[in-house]
Amino acid sequence: MATQLSHEYQQIITLTPYPLACIVALLGYGFKRSRILFTALNLSGAYWLIQNGLQTSLNQPDAFVLFSTISVLLPVHMALIAIYKERGLFTPVGVIRIAFIVLTYLTLYISWAKGSLGLYLADLPMSMLEMLIHQYYLSEAAAITFTLCLIPVLLSFTLRKTYTDAALLASFISALVMLSKFDQSLISALFVSASLIALAISVMQNSYQMAFIDELTAIPARRALQDKLATLGKKYTLAMCDIDHFKKFNDTYGHDVGDQVLKMVAAKLNQVSGGGKAYRYGGEEFTLVFAGKSEEEALPYIEQLRETIANYPMHIRNQDRPKDNDQGQQQRQLRAKSEVVSVQISIGICEKTAELADAHAVIKKADEALYRSKKNGRNCSTTVHYKPKPKPTRRGQRKDYA
Repeated sequence: MATQLSHEYQQIITLTPYPLACIVALLGYGFKRSRILFTALNLSGAYWLIQNGLQTSLNQPDAFVLFSTISVLLPVHMALIAIYKERGLFTPVGVIRIAFIVLTYLTLYISWAKGSLGLYLADLPMSMLEMLIHQYYLSEAAAITFTLCLIPVLLSFTLRKTYTDAALLASFISALVMLSKFDQSLISALFVSASLIALAISVMQNSYQMAFIDELTAIPARRALQDKLATLGKKYTLAMCDIDHFKKFNDTYGHDVGDQVLKMVAAKLNQVSGGGKAYRYGGEEFTLVFAGKSEEEALPYIEQLRETIANYPMHIRNQDRPKDNDQGQQQRQLRAKSEVVSVQISIGICEKTAELADAHAVIKKADEALYRSKKNGRNCSTTVHYKPKPKPTRRGQRKDYA
Protein backbone atom coordinates (compact mmCIF):
# COMPACT_ATOMS: atom_id res chain seq x y z
CA MET A 1 0.00 0.00 0.00
CA ALA A 2 2.83 2.38 0.88
CA THR A 3 4.35 2.07 -2.59
CA GLN A 4 1.08 3.31 -4.07
CA LEU A 5 1.11 6.49 -1.97
CA SER A 6 3.49 9.38 -2.26
CA HIS A 7 5.77 10.22 0.64
CA GLU A 8 3.71 13.34 1.43
CA TYR A 9 0.48 11.35 1.77
CA GLN A 10 2.21 8.78 3.95
CA GLN A 11 3.43 11.58 6.22
CA ILE A 12 -0.08 13.01 6.46
CA ILE A 13 -1.53 9.60 7.37
CA THR A 14 1.23 9.05 9.94
CA LEU A 15 0.65 12.41 11.62
CA THR A 16 -3.17 12.29 11.53
CA PRO A 17 -3.65 10.43 14.87
CA TYR A 18 -2.04 13.28 16.84
CA PRO A 19 -4.51 16.06 15.98
CA LEU A 20 -7.34 13.52 16.14
CA ALA A 21 -6.28 12.56 19.66
CA CYS A 22 -6.24 16.23 20.69
CA ILE A 23 -9.71 16.78 19.23
CA VAL A 24 -11.12 13.67 20.94
CA ALA A 25 -9.50 14.63 24.25
CA LEU A 26 -11.04 18.11 24.03
CA LEU A 27 -14.43 16.59 23.20
CA GLY A 28 -14.14 14.26 26.17
CA TYR A 29 -13.23 17.17 28.42
CA GLY A 30 -15.89 19.50 27.04
CA PHE A 31 -18.71 16.95 27.24
CA LYS A 32 -17.51 15.50 30.56
CA ARG A 33 -16.75 12.07 29.08
CA SER A 34 -13.65 11.14 31.05
CA ARG A 35 -13.42 7.64 29.57
CA ILE A 36 -13.22 9.16 26.08
CA LEU A 37 -10.32 11.37 27.17
CA PHE A 38 -8.55 8.46 28.88
CA THR A 39 -8.87 6.32 25.75
CA ALA A 40 -7.51 9.11 23.55
CA LEU A 41 -4.58 9.42 25.95
CA ASN A 42 -4.04 5.65 25.95
CA LEU A 43 -4.13 5.34 22.16
CA SER A 44 -1.93 8.37 21.54
CA GLY A 45 0.64 7.17 24.09
CA ALA A 46 0.85 3.74 22.48
CA TYR A 47 0.93 5.23 18.99
CA TRP A 48 3.72 7.66 19.88
CA LEU A 49 5.87 4.80 21.17
CA ILE A 50 5.13 2.77 18.05
CA GLN A 51 6.17 5.62 15.78
CA ASN A 52 9.33 6.41 17.70
CA GLY A 53 10.50 2.98 18.80
CA LEU A 54 9.03 0.40 16.45
CA GLN A 55 10.00 1.67 13.02
CA THR A 56 12.64 -1.03 12.90
CA SER A 57 12.84 -4.81 12.89
CA LEU A 58 11.36 -6.59 15.89
CA ASN A 59 14.44 -8.80 15.85
CA GLN A 60 16.14 -6.00 17.77
CA PRO A 61 15.89 -6.79 21.52
CA ASP A 62 14.72 -3.31 22.55
CA ALA A 63 12.10 -3.16 19.80
CA PHE A 64 10.90 -6.66 20.61
CA VAL A 65 10.42 -5.89 24.31
CA LEU A 66 8.78 -2.55 23.50
CA PHE A 67 6.29 -4.19 21.15
CA SER A 68 5.58 -7.02 23.61
CA THR A 69 4.98 -4.54 26.44
CA ILE A 70 2.68 -2.34 24.36
CA SER A 71 0.73 -5.46 23.31
CA VAL A 72 -0.01 -6.11 26.99
CA LEU A 73 -0.26 -2.56 28.29
CA LEU A 74 -2.71 -1.28 25.67
CA PRO A 75 -5.52 -3.82 26.34
CA VAL A 76 -5.04 -3.57 30.11
CA HIS A 77 -5.61 0.18 30.01
CA MET A 78 -8.62 -0.32 27.74
CA ALA A 79 -10.18 -2.83 30.12
CA LEU A 80 -9.69 -0.52 33.11
CA ILE A 81 -11.14 2.44 31.22
CA ALA A 82 -14.16 0.35 30.22
CA ILE A 83 -15.08 -0.39 33.84
CA TYR A 84 -14.39 3.11 35.14
CA LYS A 85 -17.34 5.17 36.28
CA GLU A 86 -17.56 8.70 34.94
CA ARG A 87 -15.78 10.99 37.40
CA GLY A 88 -14.51 14.53 37.15
CA LEU A 89 -11.13 14.84 35.45
CA PHE A 90 -9.63 17.06 38.13
CA THR A 91 -10.88 15.11 41.12
CA PRO A 92 -8.32 12.97 42.99
CA VAL A 93 -9.62 9.86 41.23
CA GLY A 94 -9.46 11.53 37.82
CA VAL A 95 -5.92 12.79 38.35
CA ILE A 96 -4.77 9.34 39.48
CA ARG A 97 -6.25 7.73 36.38
CA ILE A 98 -4.58 10.22 34.05
CA ALA A 99 -1.27 9.90 35.89
CA PHE A 100 -1.42 6.10 35.70
CA ILE A 101 -1.76 6.13 31.91
CA VAL A 102 0.90 8.80 31.41
CA LEU A 103 3.43 7.29 33.81
CA THR A 104 3.20 3.78 32.37
CA TYR A 105 3.98 4.99 28.86
CA LEU A 106 6.54 7.52 30.10
CA THR A 107 8.38 4.84 32.08
CA LEU A 108 8.35 2.56 29.06
CA TYR A 109 9.71 5.36 26.87
CA ILE A 110 12.53 6.21 29.29
CA SER A 111 13.60 2.56 29.48
CA TRP A 112 13.54 2.32 25.67
CA ALA A 113 15.48 5.58 25.27
CA LYS A 114 18.20 4.28 27.59
CA GLY A 115 18.44 1.11 25.53
CA SER A 116 17.80 -1.02 28.59
CA LEU A 117 14.62 -2.83 27.53
CA GLY A 118 16.51 -5.65 25.83
CA LEU A 119 18.43 -6.35 29.02
CA TYR A 120 15.24 -7.53 30.71
CA LEU A 121 15.10 -10.53 28.40
CA ALA A 122 18.06 -12.14 30.13
CA ASP A 123 16.26 -12.00 33.47
CA LEU A 124 13.08 -13.67 32.26
CA PRO A 125 12.49 -17.40 32.85
CA MET A 126 12.38 -19.60 29.76
CA SER A 127 8.64 -20.27 30.16
CA MET A 128 7.88 -16.56 29.94
CA LEU A 129 10.23 -16.11 27.01
CA GLU A 130 8.37 -18.84 25.16
CA MET A 131 5.12 -16.95 25.74
CA LEU A 132 6.65 -13.78 24.27
CA ILE A 133 8.34 -15.35 21.27
CA HIS A 134 5.73 -16.49 18.75
CA GLN A 135 5.54 -17.04 15.02
CA TYR A 136 2.84 -14.38 14.83
CA TYR A 137 3.31 -10.75 15.87
CA LEU A 138 0.83 -11.08 18.70
CA SER A 139 2.53 -13.25 21.29
CA GLU A 140 0.86 -15.84 23.47
CA ALA A 141 1.12 -13.53 26.47
CA ALA A 142 -0.51 -10.70 24.53
CA ALA A 143 -3.22 -13.02 23.18
CA ILE A 144 -4.07 -14.16 26.72
CA THR A 145 -4.10 -10.55 27.92
CA PHE A 146 -6.42 -9.46 25.11
CA THR A 147 -8.74 -12.39 25.81
CA LEU A 148 -8.96 -11.62 29.52
CA CYS A 149 -9.35 -7.88 28.96
CA LEU A 150 -12.10 -8.44 26.41
CA ILE A 151 -14.38 -9.71 29.20
CA PRO A 152 -14.79 -6.40 31.09
CA VAL A 153 -15.00 -4.46 27.82
CA LEU A 154 -17.83 -6.71 26.59
CA LEU A 155 -19.58 -6.64 29.97
CA SER A 156 -19.46 -2.86 30.09
CA PHE A 157 -20.90 -2.64 26.58
CA THR A 158 -23.62 -5.21 27.35
CA LEU A 159 -24.70 -3.68 30.66
CA ARG A 160 -24.41 0.03 29.90
CA LYS A 161 -25.34 -0.02 26.21
CA THR A 162 -23.98 3.47 25.59
CA TYR A 163 -22.35 4.97 22.52
CA THR A 164 -19.19 5.42 24.59
CA ASP A 165 -18.98 1.73 25.40
CA ALA A 166 -19.62 0.84 21.77
CA ALA A 167 -16.69 3.06 20.77
CA LEU A 168 -14.49 1.51 23.47
CA LEU A 169 -15.30 -1.96 22.17
CA ALA A 170 -14.53 -0.86 18.61
CA SER A 171 -11.21 0.62 19.77
CA PHE A 172 -10.35 -2.60 21.58
CA ILE A 173 -11.00 -4.72 18.47
CA SER A 174 -9.08 -2.20 16.36
CA ALA A 175 -6.05 -2.47 18.66
CA LEU A 176 -6.18 -6.26 18.47
CA VAL A 177 -6.23 -6.23 14.66
CA MET A 178 -3.50 -3.59 14.51
CA LEU A 179 -1.06 -5.55 16.65
CA SER A 180 -1.92 -8.84 14.95
CA LYS A 181 -1.13 -7.37 11.50
CA PHE A 182 1.75 -5.21 12.61
CA ASP A 183 3.88 -5.92 9.54
CA GLN A 184 1.44 -4.04 7.28
CA SER A 185 2.56 -0.54 6.36
CA LEU A 186 0.66 2.36 7.97
CA ILE A 187 -1.39 -0.17 9.97
CA SER A 188 -0.97 1.65 13.29
CA ALA A 189 -1.79 5.08 11.84
CA LEU A 190 -4.92 3.83 10.08
CA PHE A 191 -6.33 1.80 12.96
CA VAL A 192 -5.54 4.35 15.67
CA SER A 193 -7.14 7.05 13.52
CA ALA A 194 -10.21 4.85 12.99
CA SER A 195 -10.49 4.28 16.75
CA LEU A 196 -10.24 8.00 17.48
CA ILE A 197 -12.87 8.79 14.87
CA ALA A 198 -15.18 6.20 16.47
CA LEU A 199 -14.64 7.89 19.84
CA ALA A 200 -15.45 11.32 18.37
CA ILE A 201 -18.62 9.96 16.76
CA SER A 202 -19.70 8.46 20.09
CA VAL A 203 -19.38 11.86 21.78
CA MET A 204 -21.52 13.42 19.06
CA GLN A 205 -24.11 10.64 19.38
CA ASN A 206 -24.19 11.06 23.16
CA SER A 207 -24.66 14.82 22.87
CA TYR A 208 -27.43 14.33 20.31
CA GLN A 209 -29.18 11.84 22.59
CA MET A 210 -28.96 14.22 25.54
CA ALA A 211 -30.39 17.09 23.49
CA PHE A 212 -33.01 15.33 21.38
CA ILE A 213 -34.06 12.18 23.29
CA ASP A 214 -36.12 12.36 26.47
CA GLU A 215 -34.17 10.58 29.20
CA LEU A 216 -37.16 9.16 31.07
CA THR A 217 -39.31 7.90 28.20
CA ALA A 218 -36.57 7.32 25.58
CA ILE A 219 -38.65 8.94 22.83
CA PRO A 220 -37.75 12.15 20.95
CA ALA A 221 -37.98 15.25 23.12
CA ARG A 222 -39.36 18.74 22.47
CA ARG A 223 -36.19 19.94 20.77
CA ALA A 224 -36.47 17.11 18.26
CA LEU A 225 -40.10 18.09 17.73
CA GLN A 226 -39.07 21.66 16.91
CA ASP A 227 -36.64 20.37 14.28
CA LYS A 228 -39.33 18.11 12.83
CA LEU A 229 -41.87 20.93 12.63
CA ALA A 230 -39.39 23.02 10.64
CA THR A 231 -39.24 20.33 7.93
CA LEU A 232 -42.98 19.72 7.50
CA GLY A 233 -44.71 20.67 4.27
CA LYS A 234 -48.11 22.26 3.77
CA LYS A 235 -50.13 19.20 4.78
CA TYR A 236 -49.80 17.65 8.22
CA THR A 237 -51.74 17.02 11.41
CA LEU A 238 -50.63 17.45 15.01
CA ALA A 239 -52.21 15.70 17.99
CA MET A 240 -51.58 17.00 21.50
CA CYS A 241 -52.04 14.21 24.07
CA ASP A 242 -52.31 14.69 27.83
CA ILE A 243 -52.60 12.05 30.56
CA ASP A 244 -55.85 12.50 32.47
CA HIS A 245 -55.68 13.19 36.23
CA PHE A 246 -51.91 12.72 36.25
CA LYS A 247 -51.34 14.96 39.29
CA LYS A 248 -53.92 13.02 41.29
CA PHE A 249 -52.21 9.82 40.19
CA ASN A 250 -48.84 11.11 41.47
CA ASP A 251 -50.37 12.24 44.75
CA THR A 252 -52.02 8.84 45.25
CA TYR A 253 -49.26 6.45 44.24
CA GLY A 254 -46.07 8.52 44.26
CA HIS A 255 -43.75 9.90 41.60
CA ASP A 256 -42.00 6.59 40.95
CA VAL A 257 -45.25 5.04 39.80
CA GLY A 258 -46.01 8.25 37.92
CA ASP A 259 -42.77 7.80 36.00
CA GLN A 260 -43.83 4.27 35.12
CA VAL A 261 -47.08 5.66 33.74
CA LEU A 262 -45.18 8.16 31.60
CA LYS A 263 -42.96 5.38 30.26
CA MET A 264 -45.94 3.17 29.48
CA VAL A 265 -47.84 5.91 27.67
CA ALA A 266 -44.73 6.93 25.73
CA ALA A 267 -44.09 3.33 24.71
CA LYS A 268 -47.66 2.95 23.45
CA LEU A 269 -47.60 6.28 21.61
CA ASN A 270 -44.28 5.33 20.04
CA GLN A 271 -46.06 2.39 18.41
CA VAL A 272 -48.31 4.73 16.44
CA SER A 273 -49.02 3.59 12.90
CA GLY A 274 -50.13 5.52 9.85
CA GLY A 275 -46.82 7.32 9.51
CA GLY A 276 -47.16 9.11 12.85
CA LYS A 277 -44.25 10.04 15.10
CA ALA A 278 -44.43 10.51 18.88
CA TYR A 279 -42.61 13.19 20.89
CA ARG A 280 -42.62 14.16 24.54
CA TYR A 281 -43.78 17.76 24.65
CA GLY A 282 -43.22 18.23 28.37
CA GLY A 283 -44.55 16.93 31.68
CA GLU A 284 -47.43 14.56 31.00
CA GLU A 285 -48.07 16.00 27.53
CA PHE A 286 -47.06 14.33 24.27
CA THR A 287 -47.29 15.26 20.59
CA LEU A 288 -48.07 13.07 17.60
CA VAL A 289 -47.00 14.31 14.17
CA PHE A 290 -48.67 12.99 11.02
CA ALA A 291 -46.86 14.37 7.98
CA GLY A 292 -48.96 14.45 4.80
CA LYS A 293 -52.23 13.57 6.56
CA SER A 294 -55.41 15.47 7.33
CA GLU A 295 -57.35 15.25 10.58
CA GLU A 296 -59.75 12.78 9.01
CA GLU A 297 -56.90 10.56 7.79
CA ALA A 298 -55.00 10.65 11.11
CA LEU A 299 -58.00 10.23 13.41
CA PRO A 300 -58.38 6.40 13.10
CA TYR A 301 -54.75 5.85 14.12
CA ILE A 302 -55.06 8.29 17.01
CA GLU A 303 -58.26 6.70 18.27
CA GLN A 304 -56.68 3.27 18.05
CA LEU A 305 -53.84 4.48 20.26
CA ARG A 306 -56.18 6.11 22.77
CA GLU A 307 -58.23 2.93 23.11
CA THR A 308 -55.10 0.79 23.41
CA ILE A 309 -53.86 2.91 26.31
CA ALA A 310 -57.27 3.02 28.00
CA ASN A 311 -57.64 -0.77 27.79
CA TYR A 312 -54.14 -1.48 29.08
CA PRO A 313 -54.24 -2.88 32.65
CA MET A 314 -51.76 -0.91 34.77
CA HIS A 315 -50.76 -2.95 37.82
CA ILE A 316 -49.82 -0.88 40.87
CA ARG A 317 -47.37 -2.66 43.15
CA ASN A 318 -47.57 -2.10 46.89
CA GLN A 319 -45.03 0.57 47.82
CA ASP A 320 -45.01 -0.60 51.47
CA ARG A 321 -44.00 -4.19 50.71
CA PRO A 322 -41.16 -5.44 52.97
CA LYS A 323 -37.63 -5.64 51.61
CA ASP A 324 -37.12 -9.10 53.08
CA ASN A 325 -37.82 -11.71 50.40
CA ASP A 326 -39.54 -14.19 52.75
CA GLN A 327 -41.83 -11.57 54.23
CA GLY A 328 -42.51 -10.22 50.77
CA GLN A 329 -43.48 -13.67 49.54
CA GLN A 330 -45.87 -14.15 52.44
CA GLN A 331 -47.44 -10.76 51.76
CA ARG A 332 -47.80 -11.56 48.07
CA GLN A 333 -49.56 -14.79 48.94
CA LEU A 334 -52.00 -12.93 51.19
CA ARG A 335 -52.51 -10.15 48.63
CA ALA A 336 -52.10 -11.99 45.37
CA LYS A 337 -53.93 -9.40 43.34
CA SER A 338 -52.28 -6.00 42.90
CA GLU A 339 -54.42 -2.96 42.28
CA VAL A 340 -55.20 -2.40 38.62
CA VAL A 341 -55.93 1.05 37.24
CA SER A 342 -56.76 2.43 33.83
CA VAL A 343 -54.53 5.10 32.36
CA GLN A 344 -56.41 7.36 29.98
CA ILE A 345 -55.43 10.26 27.75
CA SER A 346 -57.25 13.21 26.22
CA ILE A 347 -56.27 14.35 22.73
CA GLY A 348 -56.65 17.52 20.67
CA ILE A 349 -56.12 17.26 16.91
CA CYS A 350 -55.48 19.98 14.36
CA GLU A 351 -54.34 19.96 10.75
CA LYS A 352 -52.37 22.65 8.93
CA THR A 353 -54.58 25.01 6.95
CA ALA A 354 -54.03 28.25 5.07
CA GLU A 355 -55.46 30.21 8.02
CA LEU A 356 -52.81 28.83 10.38
CA ALA A 357 -49.52 30.59 9.66
CA ASP A 358 -47.10 28.05 11.10
CA ALA A 359 -46.71 24.95 13.26
CA HIS A 360 -46.95 26.96 16.47
CA ALA A 361 -50.40 28.14 15.45
CA VAL A 362 -51.37 24.53 14.73
CA ILE A 363 -50.12 23.47 18.18
CA LYS A 364 -52.14 26.26 19.81
CA LYS A 365 -55.31 25.11 18.06
CA ALA A 366 -54.60 21.48 18.96
CA ASP A 367 -54.13 22.54 22.60
CA GLU A 368 -57.49 24.28 22.55
CA ALA A 369 -59.05 21.10 21.18
CA LEU A 370 -57.29 19.15 23.94
CA TYR A 371 -58.91 21.30 26.62
CA ARG A 372 -62.29 20.70 24.99
CA SER A 373 -61.61 16.97 25.29
CA LYS A 374 -60.97 17.51 29.00
CA LYS A 375 -64.26 19.39 29.38
CA ASN A 376 -66.11 16.70 27.44
CA GLY A 377 -65.28 14.07 30.05
CA ARG A 378 -61.68 13.16 29.16
CA ASN A 379 -60.51 9.94 27.48
CA CYS A 380 -61.58 11.24 24.08
CA SER A 381 -60.25 12.97 20.98
CA THR A 382 -61.40 16.34 19.65
CA THR A 383 -60.66 17.63 16.15
CA VAL A 384 -60.56 21.29 15.10
CA HIS A 385 -61.83 21.05 11.52
CA TYR A 386 -63.07 17.52 10.84
CA LYS A 387 -66.32 16.61 12.60
CA PRO A 388 -66.66 12.82 12.89
CA LYS A 389 -69.88 11.12 13.85
CA PRO A 390 -70.00 10.64 17.63
CA LYS A 391 -69.44 7.11 18.90
CA PRO A 392 -70.79 5.66 22.15
CA THR A 393 -68.06 5.41 24.79
CA ARG A 394 -67.47 2.32 26.85
CA ARG A 395 -66.80 2.67 30.52
CA GLY A 396 -64.09 0.36 31.88
CA GLN A 397 -64.37 -1.67 35.03
CA ARG A 398 -60.98 -0.66 36.39
CA LYS A 399 -60.37 2.21 38.76
CA ASP A 400 -59.67 5.39 36.79
CA TYR A 401 -57.00 7.55 38.40
CA ALA A 402 -54.92 8.54 35.43
